[in-house]
Amino acid sequence: MEIQDLPRTPLFRGLTDGEVQRALTALDARRQPFHKEELLLQAGHSITHLGLVLRGRVHIEHLDVWGSKTLLGQAGEGDLFAETYACLPGEALLVNVMAASDGEALFLAAERLLHPGNEPWLQRMAQNLLQIAARKNLGLARRSLYTAPKTIRGRVMAYFSALAVQNGGLQFTLPFDRQQLADFLGVDRSALSSTLSRMQRDGLLTLQRRTVTLHTAPEEFSL
Repeated sequence: MEIQDLPRTPLFRGLTDGEVQRALTALDARRQPFHKEELLLQAGHSITHLGLVLRGRVHIEHLDVWGSKTLLGQAGEGDLFAETYACLPGEALLVNVMAASDGEALFLAAERLLHPGNEPWLQRMAQNLLQIAARKNLGLARRSLYTAPKTIRGRVMAYFSALAVQNGGLQFTLPFDRQQLADFLGVDRSALSSTLSRMQRDGLLTLQRRTVTLHTAPEEFSL
C-alpha cells in the first residue's frame, strides 16, 4: 500500500511519510473493501487488528438477545474502529461493525503499538492511539447523557442541544437517518417520528431531511 492512498487520520499524526510506510509493513497492514450492510466484525469474536476507514462509513452496533439494535456510533473516512478490542486480543467483541456504505478499510495489528520499544515513530503512534481511545470513551459518556432522560422528547432535546453547541449554532445536520437516530437514542422509530412531528408543531424546531433548525436555544429546553 502507498501512503498517498491513506486518508488523513490522527493515528499517523506526527509521523513522516517514510515512518507511515514503515508502519504499514510493521503493523501487518491489510486492505479490505466492503459493501453497504456487510458485516465487517461480529460480536462474540476476538480480534488482533484495529480498523481504519479508508473510504465510506461503518456503524458500531449492539444487538441484544431479542434482536433489538442500539447504534453506539459510526466511523467515517480516517476514523478508527475496534481499536480497544484489538488491544485486548482475548476479549470477545460485544458489538458488530456493519458497513453503512460501500467503502474500504485498512486493518493494522495492534500488538506492536502495545510494545513500541525504542522506536520513536511507534511510541508516537501508541500515544496517538491512547488519545483516540480516550476521545471515544468521552463520546460514549456523552451518549449516556442523551439516553438518560426517560422520555423520547427529553432524549431528542438532550442530543439536539449537544449538536447545537458542537456546531456553534441552532442549525446543524444530523449524522444519522431516522432509523439510525432512533437506534442511537434507544427508542422506537415510529415513536421518534411522532415526537419530532409534535416538536415541530410546538415550534421547537424545523426538520428538513437531516437538517435541523432549533427555534428555542438549547439552554431554554426543559426536559
